[in-house]
Amino acid sequence: MTVNEYEEFQKLIGMGEELNFYYRGDEYWISHTPGKSYLTRSEDSYSQEFSSHEQLFERGMIDRIHLYDLLNELVWQT
Repeated sequence: MTVNEYEEFQKLIGMGEELNFYYRGDEYWISHTPGKSYLTRSEDSYSQEFSSHEQLFERGMIDRIHLYDLLNELVWQT
């Protein structure tokens, strides 16, 4: 995922869209409703809960690595 795609991805999540992406072949979902945002691994429904989509993008992690640091490895099909 490019930086521009990541920014678009964040914007769409902030608007309430539920989007998926892939990391190392595993599918993940991000969903956002007012007051709750979730980063969920599809395979086993492991989920991280946050109080906002901004917090999700600041603190959300996969394999103990922040999402932004995985940017080049995330695959989102627009």
